[in-house]
Amino acid sequence: MSNLGEGYLSRLERGQVNPSLSTLKRIADVLGRPVVQLLDDVVLPLARAAQDGGHRRLVVSPELEYVILSAPNDRFALFKVILAKGGTSGEEPYCHEGLEAGIVLKGKVRITVGGKSFVLGAGDSITYRSDLPHRFENVGEEEAIGIWVVSPPTF
Repeated sequence: MSNLGEGYLSRLERGQVNPSLSTLKRIADVLGRPVVQLLDDVVLPLARAAQDGGHRRLVVSPELEYVILSAPNDRFALFKVILAKGGTSGEEPYCHEGLEAGIVLKGKVRITVGGKSFVLGAGDSITYRSDLPHRFENVGEEEAIGIWVVSPPTF
């Protein structure tokens, strides 16, 4: 329990009092949620599912396709990357705000971040700051597939 009285909680719900950070933390703990969810202006549904091919596709080139797996306006983007043999994200590295994490499901991908290269195979993963110049390329003998998370979303 939060040990907050019913009267206080009622005034809080009606916007008549401003809770301290410690009060918000106690309420969040009781609800089993992070404090940030109590501060959101947007009410997010408990769950969202995209099924039966309901994913958006972004074909960047004949060599590179993204399948967007997360809902629009989320705080992150979850997507599948499909990279044809020899395909790249582009000749030049690019940057944007945030963080990225990914896992290669199939094939072999070279990811260069801040001038350092990593060759990842199926089951290998990577996490990096997206404000560092980065690019990727399929260096294997087959199509490469990975699952990536970017926060905040870039598309």
